[in-house]
Amino acid sequence: MNIQPLLDFLTPIVVPDWGALVALIPLGLLLLVLLWLAMTLRRFATAGPVRRAPARVQPVPPASIHMPGGSAAPIFAAFGAFSLLATVIIGGPAILAGVAILVVTLALWGREAMRDYEHLEPVSTLPAVVHEGPPPGVHMPGPSIRPFLGALGTGVLFGGIVIGGWVLLVALIFFIWTLVGWLTDFKAEYRKVEEADQTGHLENIPDRAWPKAVLQLFVIAFVVVAVAQSGVVSRLGAAAAGPGASGAPGGSGAPGGGSTADLTVVAKDVAFDTKALSIGGGKSFTIEFKNQDAGISHNIEIRDASGSVVQDQPTIDGVNETVYTFNALQPGTYTFICKVHPIPTMTGTITVK
Repeated sequence: MNIQPLLDFLTPIVVPDWGALVALIPLGLLLLVLLWLAMTLRRFATAGPVRRAPARVQPVPPASIHMPGGSAAPIFAAFGAFSLLATVIIGGPAILAGVAILVVTLALWGREAMRDYEHLEPVSTLPAVVHEGPPPGVHMPGPSIRPFLGALGTGVLFGGIVIGGWVLLVALIFFIWTLVGWLTDFKAEYRKVEEADQTGHLENIPDRAWPKAVLQLFVIAFVVVAVAQSGVVSRLGAAAAGPGASGAPGGSGAPGGGSTADLTVVAKDVAFDTKALSIGGGKSFTIEFKNQDAGISHNIEIRDASGSVVQDQPTIDGVNETVYTFNALQPGTYTFICKVHPIPTMTGTITVK
């Protein structure tokens, strides 16, 4: 009896080709997903009656509840947003067209929303609720403006730290003033609590109004100090006096007055006059630094490629000048920067050959 056909039939079952079976796994998963979708669709199709009435039943919302109808405004707004993003990619004058389309679609949506709002039924006014107050022995302080003033003083202090100079001093005074006022109110509230322990009658301190006069005074102080620190007054005076009246060095930036410094850097309007310096390696060198920003501190420090400080120098207040001496550097490219204002306008590159 020839059993070879039977063996040939059973061989793939007894000794399967695992590589081929693994390749069929994605197909099997796809079949399972399709089977699950078919079962889900069947459940939804057989859930409840297929048709409730000969015509569509319009839902009726309860009284005093407004249900807006269908609207195409969100679709238009989405088209406007798409137009803006598309024109941003295109660039040029097309951006104006994208902005115009978005504004028009949002205006249509807003107009439709306002019309819908006008159809809302007025809400009846609820009776005022008068709270009886806290339980005996519990002190609830009244509303206070001090936390807002404290937050304002903190923000102003951070801004003064960034700007520096006299602005920082005024900001520090303002911050201290807000804290002192807050502590004063806290002390007054504590005294009221102590009085309540003896009298049994609990009172809050009087409501504090916004100190408009003091705030206006600080605003004026900030404006005056900022204008003076920016050097606008000195520049206007120099322009009115004419060129050369102040005795300042010329616009070439070269060392004046017989200076023997190897390099010269001028700081003016919170910016270095040069962004690239070059010096020979293997020996120390000097930089004549002229700070022409009145009331603002600057300096020059050298950093390596990783941002680490290689050599630092003390700051000087403007208007003033000094000569910095730096030790010899290895050949390469370094960064010279003002540590008080580490911004792009006060950052440059020094090449050591």
